[in-house]
Amino acid sequence: MCNIQHPDIVLSAAGHDKGRPYIVLKEDGAFLLLVDGKTKKLAKPKRKSLKHVKKAKMGTPELAGAFNSGTATDSLIRKELAKFRSEAGMTEEGSQLVKRRFN
Repeated sequence: MCNIQHPDIVLSAAGHDKGRPYIVLKEDGAFLLLVDGKTKKLAKPKRKSLKHVKKAKMGTPELAGAFNSGTATDSLIRKELAKFRSEAGMTEEGSQLVKRRFN
């Protein structure tokens, strides 16, 4: 059984969006509905198989509260993912996320 739940942050492990972080909007059987606030918004989330994602971080209480109260917005999701990227040392270059290398 997988321990990914709403509103965890996950990384895509397969597909053209490999490495891109998303927030779990909803669980749908063997699939997750994912949002990033930019290309996959709350109005039209991405449907992705559980086996094609990896859990990166638990969702914050602020994010969970916003979803529960119905006040979550795409801008809040973008801010949370930007915070995650900076903590994880990731930068966004075009459509790919690249891990920073320190040589």
